[in-house]
Amino acid sequence: MTLTLAKNMKLLTITLLLFASNVFALDSDEIRKIAAEPNDRKNLIKELKLYPVAREYKIAVKNGVPGGQLKLGPELVAEEKVVRGRYLVSKVKFPNVKDPLIMVVTYDNKTDAFKKWVLLPDGVVTSLTGVADVKMRTIAWISDKAQGNPPTTVLSIETHADDRSTWKETTLHDGKVVWLSRGVAIKTK
Repeated sequence: MTLTLAKNMKLLTITLLLFASNVFALDSDEIRKIAAEPNDRKNLIKELKLYPVAREYKIAVKNGVPGGQLKLGPELVAEEKVVRGRYLVSKVKFPNVKDPLIMVVTYDNKTDAFKKWVLLPDGVVTSLTGVADVKMRTIAWISDKAQGNPPTTVLSIETHADDRSTWKETTLHDGKVVWLSRGVAIKTK
């Protein structure tokens, strides 16, 4: 049983790495432009239906180093909408930070993979590629490019339900786990 699970995880990781090239990319201006558009769930692509139908979430995230106690960060509120039936857009405002984090998710039929772009408050854009088990409402994500020195990779898994989304995220520097994040977003609207 454990051997089969290990083989499946290896296959999933290899598949994610193969699909982790940018099929198409959004820059910070394009992300802001999409985020400024109105909520429009008409013609919603079926793959986005695995996400909760929500306009707002309360978010709790615990972070820390491996082997240490994960510490709870400040409670956050996220606003969410669907743009053009194709993009799931989330905005999160952090305490004492001028600009919000903006996340845009879509699905690419050509690669049978999800794409996620995150515009950080400091203007940096990161992107991830995800594969999903739509029936289980779960997506595994990997960062598209190893950034920095040493190279940094982010691997995460999200699970969605009608009233919440949960995630586990692992950050690796040159293949070594250096940071853990565990979160829950509970639907409020």
